[in-house]
Amino acid sequence: MKLYFWQQSLWERLLAEPGKLPHALLLVGPKGLGKLAFARALAARLLCENVASGEAGMACGRCSACIWQLSGNHPDFRLIQPEDGEGEGDEESAEATLPPGSGRKPGQGSIRIDQIRALEDFVFVGSHRHGSRVVLITPAEQINPAGANALLKILEEPPINVYFILISSQWRRLLPTVLSRCRSIVFARPEPAQAERWLADQGIAAGTELLQLTGGAPLAAADWAEQGWLETYRKVIQALAEEPVDPVATAAKWAALLKSEQGFALPQLVEAVQKWVFDLSLLKIAGRCRYHGAWRDPLERLAANATGTGLMNCYNDLLRIRAVARHPLNTQLFLEDMAARYLRALATGRS
Repeated sequence: MKLYFWQQSLWERLLAEPGKLPHALLLVGPKGLGKLAFARALAARLLCENVASGEAGMACGRCSACIWQLSGNHPDFRLIQPEDGEGEGDEESAEATLPPGSGRKPGQGSIRIDQIRALEDFVFVGSHRHGSRVVLITPAEQINPAGANALLKILEEPPINVYFILISSQWRRLLPTVLSRCRSIVFARPEPAQAERWLADQGIAAGTELLQLTGGAPLAAADWAEQGWLETYRKVIQALAEEPVDPVATAAKWAALLKSEQGFALPQLVEAVQKWVFDLSLLKIAGRCRYHGAWRDPLERLAANATGTGLMNCYNDLLRIRAVARHPLNTQLFLEDMAARYLRALATGRS
């Protein structure tokens, strides 16, 4: 189990008084910051039977409990994740943003009520090792409404030494009653210079650009570098940065990218356009960019003929249509509709 440098202070504050840990923790923050790695390290720490010999408050890594946990067989640990998705997977890919992949993100699907109800025996019957029991739920926002209500009942009166660790990058989707029973641990992005040095230490070039495109998330940036996604994204941006002609021509460019770029799917295209329009809006309203600092010149050129209101309306449209991007009835019509909304936003400032 490992911690990343930007998590160390969180770990130290959380475990300053280990005997006072709340029974339910909610790890929140953007994707790509290692929340799953942190949660696994904490679960191992809670289950470890020889904590005193561990370094910096970590699990020892050598006792029977640690060996079982590392092998995924500890009887007092449960991992709950969507069964009809791919699960969280490893941290770098699971928490990456905009991965040009199959169009199906890790953890897609829902956590169902039967998965939560199955925890009742685990929580209320007793511990196999006569110590702590840990339930890790990720991503928590994927619990369906019935499952959330079932979880709430368990959280209301948990037995002693039972700990719930929930992970969420969209915590506002959780029931307020569930939120009220958890202590939130907020993960923040590291300083850009520190993140760039960390990427350089991993042998990753173009750290500044990667961090911008992934919203400052080092693990997402590392995953992009490993998968070679930066070059694909540059092609997408090049198509967006060109002077638009008409919706059909713009849609044709996007369709060609979807066809030529291995693993690049429609949901990723929508997300790319969404980020581009976000930066157009931010540049128009506040004079700065979040994701595309390297493309400021074309952004300024395109934003000159637009209004902040028109761009924000387009961004909101993209939020809505993103929900159906995985299964459009007609891909070509979907692309033309999205292109029409985009071009209309760029022309809102023209007389």
